[in-house]
Amino acid sequence: MKKIILLLLVSFTIILGVSAQKIVLKDGLYYSAEGNLYTGDYTAYLESGNKKSVFSISAGKANGNVTYFYENGGVMETGIFVDNEKNGQWLRWDENGHKIAEAFYVAGKKNNTWLVWDANGIKRYEMVYSSGLKTGTWLMWDENGKLTSEKNYNNL
Repeated sequence: MKKIILLLLVSFTIILGVSAQKIVLKDGLYYSAEGNLYTGDYTAYLESGNKKSVFSISAGKANGNVTYFYENGGVMETGIFVDNEKNGQWLRWDENGHKIAEAFYVAGKKNNTWLVWDANGIKRYEMVYSSGLKTGTWLMWDENGKLTSEKNYNNL
């Protein structure tokens, strides 16, 4: 009986693996194995078999929420795609789960205030972008939280 159950489990796993849809990325668009622009949810995997990313695709383009993972299964980054372009707020964590970055995009271009923290939660950088260009006052702090650098990009 145990052998039959084991055989069924192995067979089921093989069937699922063979029937998994192959998605191909070509020239920035996602295609099904049949060559059609893909629409649907997509999970990419690392060589180890662990999840690499999870996101939705519409008419061949990444659209909606995306999550990227570390090898250990922890969340590396989350964000939003609109027509294959980064959009809105993007957050990043280190492998230990500490939030280390917050960024913003509009139509794939860096925008708004970007923040970077170290693993101890100390803010290290504050940068401002507008339509992909550096702007405003950029600040940098040392590991003790002391402001060490200030640069204004408005007058360049």
